[in-house]
Amino acid sequence: MRKRYFMNKVKIFMDYDGTIVSNQMRLYRFFVDHLPEGYKDILTVDEFWSLKVLGIHEIEWINKHFALGLDKLDWDRRKSKYIEEMKYLKYNELFSYTIPALEKLALKFELVLVTRRSNQKNLFQEIGNNGVFNYFADIIVIQHQGNVCKSEKILEKYNISSHDIFVGDTEDDLRAGLKLGIKTYFVKSGIRREWIIKKYFTNELFSKINVIENISQIQ
Repeated sequence: MRKRYFMNKVKIFMDYDGTIVSNQMRLYRFFVDHLPEGYKDILTVDEFWSLKVLGIHEIEWINKHFALGLDKLDWDRRKSKYIEEMKYLKYNELFSYTIPALEKLALKFELVLVTRRSNQKNLFQEIGNNGVFNYFADIIVIQHQGNVCKSEKILEKYNISSHDIFVGDTEDDLRAGLKLGIKTYFVKSGIRREWIIKKYFTNELFSKINVIENISQIQ
């Protein structure tokens, strides 16, 4: 959905979850809601997030420590079905720096939101509710299903300049930026940590990634 076009402006292709908003509480709320009664308080939100950051699947951890025998595939199917409902999206929170950073960046760059979501209608409602919709000249929504790289969808709509930028918090985002051959930022505000990201890329490729705390540090 392209809203407007800026002649000759450098473009920033920007991820959403973990980059613009914290989805920590949304994921935790789903986790608690779908646990059996009597087990809903086994992890605090910080403990839950520590597992996610380490790349540990929460159901694998629960089955190991409590022998509940929960079906991981069934859990993931339910998560895919319900996690983008507004009852959970309302738990996404803008970072304290998000609006000031977007205001500053929008003066200099053409901002394009590139995100994986299965429910586009609810995404648009969410970004309208949290007040970031108008900062973006375009919004590219990619389904979770399939292995389509974000770079492919970007190239369907844009001519890319070497001056353009990609910023995100996961290997999915960084892979897209590297494939496009543009300046690529890894923000540490999301679910991944630098040591995990390094495992996905060769030393040569990782050396091309700019590591920053959050989007307020984009130059």
